[in-house]
Amino acid sequence: ILSGVVISVGGLTESVSKSSSASLFEWIRGLRTQKEMPKISRMGEVFLSLFRQYRKNGRVLVPLLSTLEKLLSHGFLDELLCAPNETFLSNLVSCLASEANGCSDIKRLLAIVGVSLNLLQPHIDTVPIMQKEVLQFVMTMLLNPYPRVRHYTAEQLYVKLAEDGDMIFDAHVCLEEVNQLLLSVDWHMEDDPHHQ
Repeated sequence: ILSGVVISVGGLTESVSKSSSASLFEWIRGLRTQKEMPKISRMGEVFLSLFRQYRKNGRVLVPLLSTLEKLLSHGFLDELLCAPNETFLSNLVSCLASEANGCSDIKRLLAIVGVSLNLLQPHIDTVPIMQKEVLQFVMTMLLNPYPRVRHYTAEQLYVKLAEDGDMIFDAHVCLEEVNQLLLSVDWHMEDDPHHQ
């Protein structure tokens, strides 16, 4: 049932997405209030299993990515991201990287960037994993062959660093250098092969 709701939340029609989102958010709020960590962990397993089951299938993965982005941006997956002995964050980054590898679907790639940037949440205790895995993955998206993906990644990373950069980077000098690099590089250097 959760798989269907996840796909509905990230679906194409706004009315279905809104009602599904409200139901899913309410259900997760209840789990969090009751501290139902086994059920929250199971939800994370469902997300990861959808990635594995529908690998390279944009019709399922784009709605899944959209749902994950909504949940992450509202803080609904914080317990999964920072739970002790929980490997959800590392496994999710691995699924995102696998999905991005060789992908030519711009919409899916942009959704992958959205999810990965929402994993950079310094208010929870995952800074070492963020620096080691999430930021490295985001850097690979800056090297994507599609200029639109590179530009979107740079733009969204700049915004994220403007909001939370001091908590993500230890050194202010490092943050300034990263911001300067994001602003100075022309991320649209080559034409997107899909528009030729």
